[in-house]
Amino acid sequence: ADEGDDCMFRSLNDVKAEISQILEEPDIFLHEETITPTSIDFNDCNIYGRSKELYNLIHAILQAPHLSESNISTVVLIGGDAGAGKSKLATSINSGLRNHGWNILSCKFDSLNQNQPLSTISSTFNDFFQNIATTKEKLHEGIHVDVVDEQYVNQLLESIENHLPASGIVALSKLIPSFRSLFPEIFRRVVIDDDDGSGNEDDDEEGNQCVTGCITYPNSDTDDDSDCLFPDNIKNQIHYLFQKLTHAISNPQAPMMIFLDDLHWADKESLDLLTSLITDVGHLGMDADLDRRCVCFVATYRYNEGTNRRVEKCVHAIENSNVSQVTYLNLDGMGEQGTNAMISDALKLPTRLTRPLSDVVRKKTLGNPFYVKIFMAMLSEENCLKYSLKERRWIWNIDDIHQRSMIQDLALVLAQKLLRLPDEVQDALTFVSCFGRSVHRDVLEITTETESCAVISDRCLVLAVEERILEKSGETYTFPHDLIQQAAYERVSKEKTRIIHFHIGLQILMKAVFTGHVDPFSPLSFIGIEQITKADDFELKNSELRISLSELLLRVGRRAIRTAAFPSALTYLEKGISFLGDNGWDLNHELCLHLHESACQAVYLNALPARVSTYMDIIMSHTEDFMDQIKCHHISMKTLATTGKVREAIDNFFHVMKELKEEFPSNMAPMTIFSSLSATKNKLEKYSSEGILSIPRMLDKGKQWAMTFMDTMLPYIYIVCPQFIPLIATRMVSLSLQYGLVKESANGLQAYSYSILCLLQDIDGGCRWLRTTRLILERFKALEMYPKLRFFQCSFLTCWKEPFQSVTNDLLQCHQQAIIVGDVEYAVFSSHIQCQFMILSGSHLAAAEKQCVVLSKEMIRLNQVQILLEHCSLHNMILQLAGGDENPFDLPEVPFNDENEVIKESESSGNITIEYPTLYTNRVMRAFFFRNYDDAKEMTKKYAALVGNESLRYQTIFYIFYEGLLAFRLARSEVDRENWLSIGQKAINTYQTWVKHSEWNF
Repeated sequence: ADEGDDCMFRSLNDVKAEISQILEEPDIFLHEETITPTSIDFNDCNIYGRSKELYNLIHAILQAPHLSESNISTVVLIGGDAGAGKSKLATSINSGLRNHGWNILSCKFDSLNQNQPLSTISSTFNDFFQNIATTKEKLHEGIHVDVVDEQYVNQLLESIENHLPASGIVALSKLIPSFRSLFPEIFRRVVIDDDDGSGNEDDDEEGNQCVTGCITYPNSDTDDDSDCLFPDNIKNQIHYLFQKLTHAISNPQAPMMIFLDDLHWADKESLDLLTSLITDVGHLGMDADLDRRCVCFVATYRYNEGTNRRVEKCVHAIENSNVSQVTYLNLDGMGEQGTNAMISDALKLPTRLTRPLSDVVRKKTLGNPFYVKIFMAMLSEENCLKYSLKERRWIWNIDDIHQRSMIQDLALVLAQKLLRLPDEVQDALTFVSCFGRSVHRDVLEITTETESCAVISDRCLVLAVEERILEKSGETYTFPHDLIQQAAYERVSKEKTRIIHFHIGLQILMKAVFTGHVDPFSPLSFIGIEQITKADDFELKNSELRISLSELLLRVGRRAIRTAAFPSALTYLEKGISFLGDNGWDLNHELCLHLHESACQAVYLNALPARVSTYMDIIMSHTEDFMDQIKCHHISMKTLATTGKVREAIDNFFHVMKELKEEFPSNMAPMTIFSSLSATKNKLEKYSSEGILSIPRMLDKGKQWAMTFMDTMLPYIYIVCPQFIPLIATRMVSLSLQYGLVKESANGLQAYSYSILCLLQDIDGGCRWLRTTRLILERFKALEMYPKLRFFQCSFLTCWKEPFQSVTNDLLQCHQQAIIVGDVEYAVFSSHIQCQFMILSGSHLAAAEKQCVVLSKEMIRLNQVQILLEHCSLHNMILQLAGGDENPFDLPEVPFNDENEVIKESESSGNITIEYPTLYTNRVMRAFFFRNYDDAKEMTKKYAALVGNESLRYQTIFYIFYEGLLAFRLARSEVDRENWLSIGQKAINTYQTWVKHSEWNF
């Protein structure tokens, strides 16, 4: 090459630079080629031109242990165009972090994800724990292991058992199979899932359906993939268990980095889980120093991808959480020095000699590292850049390179590169690209020799590897970069790829799944299913095949619902409906009904309320039997209730109960209520606890559904029209005694206990059946319902018998149990009531206020805005009593400035439901302390008008106490002295009555 003036030393600095390069990179100057290079070998281990970004990355990560002291999550987002070197930058520090005690979990998302929902993240955790399991196995077999590794494994397993209950470890094993070998004792103690060989994983010895953390539809005719009544709890449960797991396996002494590569390809389920992990604000009532995790999340994402909308939503939620510190690193093209260093290293020439070449290459590629590699490879292929045997170095003609076009459309460049390959190799690459970034050889062997796809010969794959279009690791073929995979995928028309996808999926399902060789929920099965769903609308004339595919998609869709993969579930179910076609109802009416029912449930779970009515209309138009419509009625009622239309939901509830022959009287006179309570009390007097438990299981499907509807609506009716609670409770008890028990019988019996305590003031009678309700749930293995049951027991029943301090601790445990099973609604209810009992039990106001702050954050994170309004009122009272001037309503998620605005909106629109007795009680307390006696008098009138003087609620404990204090204070100054003295004396008499049940409280 004619080096010319551009290659001469131009200054003393050039000399110093070359001397430094000799010292730092001697291989460039001292290497000896033993084999003539035929291609340019770039050093994939080095980072070029990113010193500033590398420094900022390291600085942000090393801040994680310090930020964890304040429960702040550390997040680093590395953005840039395709090929900018985002992944390389993130992984370049792995070895250094590991040397300083960090654990690193890495997962890579794929544009054509072929796996089960959440599998990308869960497999990353499974790989980590599989290494732990290997070390544990070596210890068990007596193989020498480093003492540090032995201590780490033992401490890690102990920490997991301390943070997660046994049921949580079993639940996580669905996503992290290596837990089975790590905790064999737990799996020997706990009844586990599919692998126990007992058939239906959801059936106990009585045939009762029981799924950990999941509520199933009554008398479901399906097998282990039956629909869940409230599977949104499963999503919350999975998120909570992963949160606890990160607390268990990381701490400031053993920090962890979770690397998320190509986040722009992540599915919604994964992004939701990541958002939950990052915004984990800690756990109520726990010592932050003892439960402090230390995790840094590093993610790469690509600019200008349509899927970035999901990433933007995820990032927005993280930023607004106020519990994370986000660092942004934006990678543009390399500068002059970075580009030159990269080319100098690849050609093994001093930067002084490669400077003219690198200047041109940088202009043609904008300094994009991947573009540089492709451009240099093109130059080599076209002999513009070649190795000279005479000079024993790479040479080039700079003028020819100047004539080359700038790389603007990399996809076009890669497509042209593929066109140089033989046709059969191009076809093979397109076929492989339909699997995404990588595929195992065994899968290729199953799916080749289809009607429309040529055989993929070993010669084709070998040639693709030689040309560096594919990389082979073991028996897995991988595209080096997703841009290459994309070029191979887009090489043919969409119609052609649609056909390939369909035949790949069909081959897998026909050869492996439908023959029974693999489980329908195995990874291989999911590859086939994903291929089928990517084929879009593909007409099938074979009716039996259409039915088989639809049945499989129904099962997989229901399983996806049960694992909280709601978007995927909807995709599977709608694909199943499309396979049946326009004549689906005639082809297989029952299958079509089940598909539409589950799709209706899936749109509800995906927060698409408008589409619930669409599916309901379809079902109503194709069915006449009300029992065929019952599931959709339930979903519709739940949709109305959760979207603020509670009164409309209650109207629908009474309509459904009438259709189920369980109509309620329109006359709600007190005599009707007391008569119903008295009759039920007489029935129950004939039973002992053992007698109740010996009642057979309810078999009548209509009565089962009646119990389901009543149980679902109890919380809403309690707030909007509590006068119906006694009638619903007695109806549930009566049906259980007459037709048999279901798990909802426990809540019915508890609602009855609450009713006789509240209306008859029979505390002993109300507490009589507490143990029985728990035993009913144990019989049906309905552990997911236990937190709800325990919440009502603590809040409404045991507080009359047990010390308030004990009730406060029970409510905290109730919160934790509810989170474990995913019942976030009752988790925050429990913590909210716990804050109230903290005041009653004499806790310091500062402690109560701190608890309120943490709970407010958790309510926002869990999207429990309705209860947040009531909680802000309690928090406001505590702040004012403690002398604070903050406004707890001043939150982005709360559209009101104070509780007066909340009350006004509730009374005018009815779209907001408020627990008024609690609100009035809080205001009486606050008004009394601040001597605002006129306001206190007004609140007592409202409370009496709303609740009455003969009703017992947990708020009554607070209210009677402060009403009595207020009465004696007003008796000293008011004209109506005798009336106030009478009220005060009544309060004393009431507490004297209560003291018989709990002398330590009253």
